[in-house]
Amino acid sequence: MAARVLILGGGIAGCAAALELAGRGAAVTLVDRDQPGTGATGASAGMLTPQYESGGPGPAFRFGLESKALWPGFARRLEALAQWPIGYRTDGMLVANRTPEEEEGARAALAWQHEAGLPGEVMAPAEARRLHPWLSPEPRSWTWLPAEAQVDAQRLAVALAAAVRGAGATVLAGKAAVEILAVGGRVSGALLEDGARVPADAVVLAAGAWSPLVRGLPRALPVRPMRGQVLRLLPDPPAPWPLVADHEGRYLVPRENGTLLVGATKEDVGYDDGVTEAGRAMLTTAALALFPSLEQARVVERWAGLRPMSPDTLPILGPEPDLEGLFYATGYGRNGILFAPLAARTMASLVLDGRTDVEWEPFGVERFADPVSDP
Repeated sequence: MAARVLILGGGIAGCAAALELAGRGAAVTLVDRDQPGTGATGASAGMLTPQYESGGPGPAFRFGLESKALWPGFARRLEALAQWPIGYRTDGMLVANRTPEEEEGARAALAWQHEAGLPGEVMAPAEARRLHPWLSPEPRSWTWLPAEAQVDAQRLAVALAAAVRGAGATVLAGKAAVEILAVGGRVSGALLEDGARVPADAVVLAAGAWSPLVRGLPRALPVRPMRGQVLRLLPDPPAPWPLVADHEGRYLVPRENGTLLVGATKEDVGYDDGVTEAGRAMLTTAALALFPSLEQARVVERWAGLRPMSPDTLPILGPEPDLEGLFYATGYGRNGILFAPLAARTMASLVLDGRTDVEWEPFGVERFADPVSDP
């Protein structure tokens, strides 16, 4: 009999896990409070940039790099199941080095990244402008990372639910899970807000920023929402293709329809996903500092998403040691889309086989002290 796996959350973490588990023969049910893909996944810029996002060599960098290598095949599978293009591209990224300290840090990062076999170089402004003529002349240099990639997150959001259904999983949309159910120290399913009980042999908690709100967890889950506001600009003419960013986490992402995404703020404001004039002003200033020619570009859309952040910014992945059959796939922060393919493989192996060769242990939930049980 196929294992019954219940996934709570329909963002990229939950949908990718559903695809992998269904592909391995599990009977998967996915529950989401809205429509799958409409939360932080659809609100993101879709950058697949482990070199840019890295805080240094370590487990998160290795995980992101290995997951990025899976993205071409993952994208093809999604597109085949959903019959919908998701805009996967590898066009590289340019990062502005405005100060001697930023340039020195960039060269140091490239040194250890080169040891990992990754390409990249620091370019003089004139050389960088040959790759991207819109760049500001103000930075002292630019870091060119030619292997960085992107996916159109808004197209991805549309594809996710269709792909999960196409893989044979059951999708319960508009039904928030409110409680994990357990019998004798093992999960037995989940209670939905409408009173329905969904039985399961295993439960994967992948509800993003809403994960800590689910009752019945053996511990307080240290995930909080972090608001990120994004602008969509319509420049004339369309921007060149490489991603562009600075060292403060601001970035410009071109889209195939000629628009340009500008992101993102980082605001600890709870579950408020509204947009603000302060956020618009900050992002506009950041965009002009990178591309002065955007001064006449028109803002055509604004939105915000709530990233699920853990205290150390690393994902929370793997089994709950104090409740058999409960697994976590949450807290992915800025890297949810990047981590998704490898996290899904890891989750499927842990759920169905109880083991995996992937290095997931640094992301286990037990690394956090439980404030509920601490003396």
